Amino acid sequence: MTDNNNINIQKKEPDLYKRSVKGGYWVISSRFAVQLLGFVKSLFIVNFFFLNDLGIISAAVMMMEILSTFTQTGFESALIQKKGDIHDYLDTAWTAGIIKGIVLFLTLYFAAPLLATFRIPEEKVPLAIGIFRAMSVCFLISGFRNIGAIYFSKNLDFHKTFALSMVSTLTDIVLSVGLVLFFRSIWGVIAARLVTACINCTSTYILSSYRPRLHFERAKARELWKFGRWIFGGNIISYLLEAGDDYFVWSYLGIQSLALYRYAYRFSNMPATHITSVISQVSFPAYSKIQDDLPRLREAYLKVLKITALFSVPTAFLIFILGPDFVHLFLPERMYPMIPALQLLAIVGLITSLGGVIGPVLKATGKLVPVLYFQGGRLALLAILIYPFTKMWGIAGTALAIALTRVLMYPPGLLFVCRLVNCSIWKVIQPLLIPLAASTMMAFVTFLLKFSVFTEVHFLSFFGSLLLALAIYLTTVWLMDSIFNCEIRKIVRENFTAIRWKHRKNTGIY
Repeated sequence: MTDNNNINIQKKEPDLYKRSVKGGYWVISSRFAVQLLGFVKSLFIVNFFFLNDLGIISAAVMMMEILSTFTQTGFESALIQKKGDIHDYLDTAWTAGIIKGIVLFLTLYFAAPLLATFRIPEEKVPLAIGIFRAMSVCFLISGFRNIGAIYFSKNLDFHKTFALSMVSTLTDIVLSVGLVLFFRSIWGVIAARLVTACINCTSTYILSSYRPRLHFERAKARELWKFGRWIFGGNIISYLLEAGDDYFVWSYLGIQSLALYRYAYRFSNMPATHITSVISQVSFPAYSKIQDDLPRLREAYLKVLKITALFSVPTAFLIFILGPDFVHLFLPERMYPMIPALQLLAIVGLITSLGGVIGPVLKATGKLVPVLYFQGGRLALLAILIYPFTKMWGIAGTALAIALTRVLMYPPGLLFVCRLVNCSIWKVIQPLLIPLAASTMMAFVTFLLKFSVFTEVHFLSFFGSLLLALAIYLTTVWLMDSIFNCEIRKIVRENFTAIRWKHRKNTGIY
């Protein structure tokens, strides 16, 4: 690409970095609120229901996830990635979504009696059938979601995404707790999901002025599918990697073990899921706008990696160290067997958040075939390890198998993205060094205190250890950044400045 072309791209999107950061903090605020409220909801549900009921809820959610994944068109990702005006494609994508919703509703509704007999206690089968069928209605409702909401991400209008997710989340939290207390059964959770789905769908029409109509053009669908098919294939493999272990635990160990494993994964990966979802939601549309400008793409990738490592590395360390104390303090005794799995899955959360920086770059540049190869390699490795490890160590063995596949397949993906953005491996490793060193120091001091001062598990020792650990980490990062000048403080200041930025013209650096 010539220098003139580079200048033209920068003129086209001169303020992209600040828009992305500003939008990113809307997403971060949204995700943080969602995760915090979801965390409270999960604690309430875990303490309210027995393992069989938790297992049935998990099984119903998993069936919705797998049906959604295996019918994913990838049209929305294609619309975000597509250059130019997408208005003429919206009605086709919306019509396809409605058809998909109807098909999924009918599939889950009529498959419910068969699914309810799979490793579910006989006395719980009628309850499971009813729950599967009630959950299928969510497909029908979500199929009518306004496709115009795609502009929220494409145009980096993340304040609307924040409003949409907050309305849905608050509705779900309030109704879940209220209806569970009213019904005194898991039907309260299901009723809350149905009402939330209705409100979420309605909100997309309130926040977006676009009004879709039933109209389907095969030519436009085929064009979207050319990109979307790789998203579809990647989503299938990703889902098998993300949830294949859940299905294996369900089929091999039963729904009680499934409940323990799912909640261990949820509590250990909640921060990682938060970080990764923010990265994907913000960086993918931003990267798509500069996909032809390699220097800006490389600079953006390294900045995102640095800020991600700064938060995700200490989070994983803290979950590993303080996870057992958290379980003993906040969860009932029947959940204690999840502790070893929770600690191992903290490693999974770390690699997930760091790997989440790579995915949007590959998607934005259209390099989706290598993604399938990497994911296929992870899936093959998982298929080899999961049975013997689970047989020997139960859900902890399952967690160990997942952790090993993540750790072993992360370096090849890192090398590939280095070649893609024309960056040395050392420049990619550098952003990880200070967070790793500071987290190691934090872990060492925290372990010493746990065995010398905070020898008994209680709320004071838990929160005291947490606050002290964070203080040690931040102090160590500040000192090391001052000595080695890795520009961590500069990037943090730059981000906070961008939050306050309004609409001033700027040359930009993204």
